Amino acid sequence: MLNLRSKSNSSRRKQRGFTFIELAIAVVILLFGIVAVLQLVPAALTSNNANRQDTMSVVIGQRLLEQMMLQQLSSTSFTNSDGTTINLGSVTTNGTVVGSPLVSGTSNINFSASKVTGYNLSYTDPNDSQSATYDVRWAVITAVASGSTPTAKRFIVGVWKKNQGVFNQPVYLDTTVQK
Repeated sequence: MLNLRSKSNSSRRKQRGFTFIELAIAVVILLFGIVAVLQLVPAALTSNNANRQDTMSVVIGQRLLEQMMLQQLSSTSFTNSDGTTINLGSVTTNGTVVGSPLVSGTSNINFSASKVTGYNLSYTDPNDSQSATYDVRWAVITAVASGSTPTAKRFIVGVWKKNQGVFNQPVYLDTTVQK
């Protein structure tokens, strides 16, 4: 009987389990991991919101650009599906930018310049709970052959959702139509 007790005492010493210090270190490591993951959530939400805005800007610009491309080259304006009059430049000015001014040396709309009547609109996103508003501007460059017959038009569309406190860039779409 004495022999059995000594065996059980020695096996207990070998299976002591975790000490309090080991447990505290494990808890601290686990907390650091949880805090690191929790810090990723706001960054992911901010990134997701910025991506949504960029995607919406592209959709708005592409929608307008497609409506412009469907018009005859000789058209100087049309009414879009929202009831807004969209100006399409002049059919007599060859190679001149008409509409919203461009940033010097680029084909980007200059959003720091004043809006040009007939070459801008505001679009409010109906699916955004905060009624996000996008500033949409465009410029048209017409290529004219002899006389006043346009042979091509270049459309440059810029869309920008200006956020307070959040830095984001405008989206630019640029295409040329020849007929």
